[in-house]
Amino acid sequence: MFTQRPSFRFLATGAVASLFILTFLIISTGTPGTSARYNPKGQPRKQYCAPPANSSAGWEFAVERDGNNYGLSEDQCRIAFPKLYLEIDQFSKLRANKPITYKEFNSRPVDDGMVRGIIDQGELYIVDYAPMPVTASRARATLNSLHRALTAFPDRHLLPSIEFIFTTEDFAEHTTSPGPIWAYSKRDADTSVWLMPDFGYWAWPEVNIGPYSEVRRRIAAIDDGKTAVDGTHVPGLQFQEKKKQLVWRGSLATNPPVRSKLLKSAVGSSWASVRVIDWDDKDDVRFNLLPIEDHCRYMFLAHTEGRSFSGRGKYLLNCRSVVISHALEWREVHHGALVATGPDANYIEVDRDWSDLSRKIDYLIDNPEIAERIANNAVRTFRDRYLTPAAESCYWRQLIRQYSAACDFEPVLFSTGRDGKTQPRAVPYDTWLLMH
Repeated sequence: MFTQRPSFRFLATGAVASLFILTFLIISTGTPGTSARYNPKGQPRKQYCAPPANSSAGWEFAVERDGNNYGLSEDQCRIAFPKLYLEIDQFSKLRANKPITYKEFNSRPVDDGMVRGIIDQGELYIVDYAPMPVTASRARATLNSLHRALTAFPDRHLLPSIEFIFTTEDFAEHTTSPGPIWAYSKRDADTSVWLMPDFGYWAWPEVNIGPYSEVRRRIAAIDDGKTAVDGTHVPGLQFQEKKKQLVWRGSLATNPPVRSKLLKSAVGSSWASVRVIDWDDKDDVRFNLLPIEDHCRYMFLAHTEGRSFSGRGKYLLNCRSVVISHALEWREVHHGALVATGPDANYIEVDRDWSDLSRKIDYLIDNPEIAERIANNAVRTFRDRYLTPAAESCYWRQLIRQYSAACDFEPVLFSTGRDGKTQPRAVPYDTWLLMH
């Protein structure tokens, strides 16, 4: 079942119509009657080499210059985002003495909402794309973001080869297989889940949130001002000028225990602007929906988990406002940078039942300088660092490296059938995109 790793690799090319009828230049060394799916590690191959440790000596991250740079070097990523990889570092340690085998990986079926892919020499391939009843835009956004992180990296051909499965659902199901899977969020008990950036880093059209870079521009315009058509500068909204209220808009259906208690804790309070949205009622949506950037006009922003994570969290943390969240069960890629106490606090944590919400809101209103410091910390930590497009791309590439290090196999792009003929196992992403 194993094939020896060939001495050099190649990529399938060609138009859609001829993709599967091309004569391949090199035939897999698997014997007839086998269907090779992977190579065992440990055989000769040009491996990824990290740049020298001093390759970016003296370099410092500057958001104006580097925030939208999708191709920072590995060394620059480590310098800029020291807290970004805490989750995958921890998971890598858990698998240090128990590598992921192909049998373990392959035990997970590609069910609805899942995508199976290969990255080989920095190029993305699609092996399997399951039905997407409600999450098709998420899958495309995630694949586009991953593809962007690869193509922006000059040394992508030296990245390790991996085969992976990710889910576009709010969380990964664990009942069918313990095999490794990439997901947008995870809990402590989710020992098979590797965290990946969520779809919103590309766009989230279902809730009228556009491209992430455009959302960040609109948010920054509210807080920092903007340049008018005639060239004059329109000043932004000062923190102390913001509405001294806690704002939240959303559905109760995705997490009734947590979200209903938020409503109960806020009812009748002058500091509360908390409303439920019925997404199936167009009139209700039109009346209650608040554009994501307009949340930044409020001094306090409530963050609640949904079925798992809530995608709005990263948008709120882009605002120069105080994010107030209940104790979180679900983690996302940027959560390693959250600080709830002390002079570096960049958000406020309350009890999961919101029982101490009123007390903490009153304290912040009575101590506006503390509230403003927390809001400024959030901007420095998240909008200007850990939630930049540069950070997202850095995370994708580090996920590839560390996931590869945890696997004892590498994928192959071609398998050999019983008739001795080779078959491509995957479609190049550029081609797949045109076919779908």
